[in-house]
Amino acid sequence: MSKVLNVSIIKSLIATHEREFIQIRRDLHQYPELSFDEKNTSLKIQSLLSQWNIDFTAGWAGYGIVGTLVGEKTSSEIIALRADMDALPIQETTNEVFSSQNKGIMHACGHDIHTTCLLAALKVLKICQSDWGGTVKFIFQPAEEKLPGGASIMIKEGVLLEPRPSVIIGQHVQPKMPVGSAGICSGLSMASCDELYITIKGKGGHAALPHLAVDPIQIAAQVVLGLQTLITREKPPIVNALLSFGKINTTGGATNIIPDEVRLEGTFRAMDEEFRNYAHQRIHAIVNEICEAYQGTAEITLDKGYPCLINDTSASIKWNEYASEYIGIQNIAKVPPRMTSEDFSFYSQHIPACFYRLGVGETTQVHTSSFNPDEGAIAEGAGLLTWLALRFLGNT
Repeated sequence: MSKVLNVSIIKSLIATHEREFIQIRRDLHQYPELSFDEKNTSLKIQSLLSQWNIDFTAGWAGYGIVGTLVGEKTSSEIIALRADMDALPIQETTNEVFSSQNKGIMHACGHDIHTTCLLAALKVLKICQSDWGGTVKFIFQPAEEKLPGGASIMIKEGVLLEPRPSVIIGQHVQPKMPVGSAGICSGLSMASCDELYITIKGKGGHAALPHLAVDPIQIAAQVVLGLQTLITREKPPIVNALLSFGKINTTGGATNIIPDEVRLEGTFRAMDEEFRNYAHQRIHAIVNEICEAYQGTAEITLDKGYPCLINDTSASIKWNEYASEYIGIQNIAKVPPRMTSEDFSFYSQHIPACFYRLGVGETTQVHTSSFNPDEGAIAEGAGLLTWLALRFLGNT
């Protein structure tokens, strides 16, 4: 006979298997793989799903995994749970016994925890399969960290079809937020993200004879400053947007050489798609006008990346209610909009989306070599994801 599931039962099941879940995370953490190269990570996930008799298909967007887990109670409800799998090109400095064994690669954004939490939720849901109804579509997604983003490819491959979920849920680790807490930003939640590559060409020469050269470094300086007028003078004050450059390079050179060209790389982010499209046009115009004024030329590549992430209002209200039941209303954190980006945003363009933040304690920020989340967050994240799945499916 089936039983009515409650928070205590889910927390007990999570606690029973917590050591196993921590070990899964440590194994994933030790052997991270970059975007579109998650072969062994995918094989490990597939092996666990097979051990637990959970059906899946592989090969989505390269190494992605998709499957469905159907409860034995009668229900036509369908939801999706998503976790990303890829790591970053960072050399780890945490000195943990389970530190990355792959030189120059690290799970510095918590994707190992995201994957572990989804695996754990699936195991618990499988254990109590007779006690709930509905369909959980699960998505282990590659390449969140690299354009065009694994999400966009999986969507083109039909990941949101047959069956089509009514909502998709994802979570992301959040440093400086206590373990046991979580929060969601309803509505416009995260910025779009575009990559900007500019090559400014001049005429090289001796630094002591600048009048015989066309200095691309000087032109590059004007371009960096000139493009900021997009943010300070052309952006509506109520719109959030930024433009930052992360690299300025020349080939070879010395203190007394004016180079032939300079390469700039940057990011443009916005919380408004209309301004985003306007800015794309103006970036080309401003760069070309400045280069022409100083007798140089430019080659501009603007790679359109992830769109804004929008959390469905209705789903966010439900998330607050259901999460409060599991972690307590006192542990619901306030999460403001942020200028970081996520390819989960592609899902939010197609179906109601619910993307929330999971507290991982007082560690450094993500994308740093010392990022070291509290492993207590694994049980909390796995349990919360399980409970959200049950509640969004209409159980309990």
